[in-house]
Amino acid sequence: MSKIADAIQSFEGHTPRAIADLRSTTWELEFVRDDVKGRYSDDDLDEAYRLVMANHITGDDFKSLIGESQFNAQTLFFDDIIAFFFPSKRYEGVFVSFDYEDGFPADEFVTHVSKVWDEE
Repeated sequence: MSKIADAIQSFEGHTPRAIADLRSTTWELEFVRDDVKGRYSDDDLDEAYRLVMANHITGDDFKSLIGESQFNAQTLFFDDIIAFFFPSKRYEGVFVSFDYEDGFPADEFVTHVSKVWDEE
C-alpha cells in the first residue's frame, strides 16, 4: 500500500470507506471497508473513475483561471459521504471517501495527507 493510503488510514478517529489510486488510464482499489464491499460493481467503479478524472482535468483549468498554481485536494460533500481527490500529476491522484458526519475535520485531514504527499 502506498504511503498516501497509509497516511489516510492512520488519520485518527475516522475509517475511510474506500481508497483508490487513480492513474491516467487505470485505477486500483487500495482499501475498501468491509461494510462497503459489494455495494458497487466494477462498472460502477469504472464510471466513478471516469467522472473523478474528468472533474480533475477541469479543475486544472479552473485553478489557472483563478490564478492558482496548485491545489492540495478537491473535496465533495454529500449528505452522508465526504470524498477527497488528492492530485499528484496531471492525470493521477488518490481518491478517498469517508462517512460524513457534522464536525468531520476536513481541513485537518487535507493537511495530514498533504504533508505525506509533499514527502513523496
